[in-house]
Amino acid sequence: MSASLKPESPGAGSRIGIIVDANPSLGYGHVVRCLRLANALTADTAVTFYPLSESCQDFLVNANSAGKLEICKPDFETSVFPPLVITDLRETHGITAAIHRNGSTHISIHDLGLAQCRSDVVIDGSVTTLFPYAPDKNRTLFLGPQYMVTREPVTRGDITDTVLLTFGGGTTSKFALKASEEAWNCGLMPVTTGGFIGSSPMTDQEFARTLATCRFAISGSGVTLYDLLASGVPTIAVAFDRIQLRTADAFYERGAVLSAGLVERLAPAALLRCCIEMLENRSMAQRLSQIGQMLVDGKGLSRVVEIVRRQLWLTSQVKTYSVC
Repeated sequence: MSASLKPESPGAGSRIGIIVDANPSLGYGHVVRCLRLANALTADTAVTFYPLSESCQDFLVNANSAGKLEICKPDFETSVFPPLVITDLRETHGITAAIHRNGSTHISIHDLGLAQCRSDVVIDGSVTTLFPYAPDKNRTLFLGPQYMVTREPVTRGDITDTVLLTFGGGTTSKFALKASEEAWNCGLMPVTTGGFIGSSPMTDQEFARTLATCRFAISGSGVTLYDLLASGVPTIAVAFDRIQLRTADAFYERGAVLSAGLVERLAPAALLRCCIEMLENRSMAQRLSQIGQMLVDGKGLSRVVEIVRRQLWLTSQVKTYSVC
């Protein structure tokens, strides 16, 4: 067992806990943004991760080479959680009740209004929503793409004849083979990222360099799409399900992406037409870049960090002034 994984006395000494779920097929973007958030918060306080799957746990252990984070096997029946708990889950989970039994302040991170729960603070950085949040005087809402936790934006530099293909892991990554063929047909060199699985994972430095220099990107319409827009990368958005299609359509309607629609209905010729349009219509590509950065300004991480710090301070005040 890795030294970074501590099943005994989980969360002892930590003031912030992060519960996240992901697997090789879904949720890679969730754990990546939680890792970004945790790394930003460790400058001030100790952070404990509670991964809900083995693959998510392995990813976090490998990413924790510096040992700044505590990673614990969750035991929700007996665990004592830190004073502040952040959840980023793809579906509803009984952990919400355990957090409230513990008396912790609960911040929940969502996409598209999915997996809503009885949290104290809601953060949803999506450009659109499937399920609106009901008004609740006991809950604070932070909604819109200005709150999406993205990587630090890169400055676009000398553009090369490469196209970035990023579709996450699992079954969605198989689409990269088809997209690569269309990139080759346009005379472009495809550069592909992976999720939890992949023969040659791209390092963060390689990803940043590709963001800065690629002609354009073809991306799934999950969390990574927001990373691309924040860095001003002209992007063709594809959707792997109807939930992602809502995001792709919302950005398309605002003039921030080209939308190729659902992968299951996407003919190779249609994807090729999108690639050719992105290559030949430089003014359109520049417009996509500008509008994308207006919608997703890349400051979501700093905004969310301040929200968490504020809630942590309020939690400490409640404890300081409680009646003995």
